[in-house]
Amino acid sequence: GQVYLAHDDSLDRSIAIKVMHPSRASDPVARYRFICESRATAAVEHPHVVTIYQVGEIDSDGAGHGLPYIVMQFLQGDTLGAYRATMDQVPLMEALRIGREIADGLCGAHRRGLIHRDIKPENIFLEGPERQVKIIDFGLARDVIEEPVAAHLTADGAVVGTPAYMSPERIGRQPIDIRSDIFGLGVVLYELLAGRLPFEGVTMMEMLVDIARGSPPALSSVAAAVPADVSNLVMRMIAHDPGQRPASAGAVSEEIGTIEKRLKAG
Repeated sequence: GQVYLAHDDSLDRSIAIKVMHPSRASDPVARYRFICESRATAAVEHPHVVTIYQVGEIDSDGAGHGLPYIVMQFLQGDTLGAYRATMDQVPLMEALRIGREIADGLCGAHRRGLIHRDIKPENIFLEGPERQVKIIDFGLARDVIEEPVAAHLTADGAVVGTPAYMSPERIGRQPIDIRSDIFGLGVVLYELLAGRLPFEGVTMMEMLVDIARGSPPALSSVAAAVPADVSNLVMRMIAHDPGQRPASAGAVSEEIGTIEKRLKAG
């Protein structure tokens, strides 16, 4: 879809308006999901989740074939992906803070029964000079797993939309739960701390095979300066078996908080 900057005259504030792409809006199922999941996201009131003010439809042709839209908080800053691209590795304490705030936001969403399904640096916004985390695009991004893998390949097999942050169960078209989001967050943390992804491949097929193997190099082996307890947590988060991952985002946040206190205490 498209995102527009607008001004709310009644409350004198800047807002962002996201309008669903017409090609997607012509699909009744996609339109229904967009609206339902937007409303679900609006129910998540959390400082680390973007605030949604309104959900509706624009009657674009006068015949009731409207374009769904959402009115949301206008954010100033940049995505985690853009921030990450400015350096080789994110400093340890900064990476831990970002990871904890993402986990906190996910915890708020999971309490509402909402699974993000697409945790990656481009869906994490760092707002303002303090770079406060705001999770965006809850369920609004196209659900890759609902489409054939071939739809994301070019003629020569190059990656179009990397699956690097997708859990094995999501790739395998298996039922997913909150632990799929924990996997995605684990991959994000691994990348921030190691300066590389745990699963790599030149083509999508190579990436899928690497994730399916479930044997990424230990974080401690590619980032020796990372403390052992941090490496152990991240590796549990990206475990191939969901049962071996932390049970909740709240548990991840609590464990990161404990590590932060230990490191600050020296």
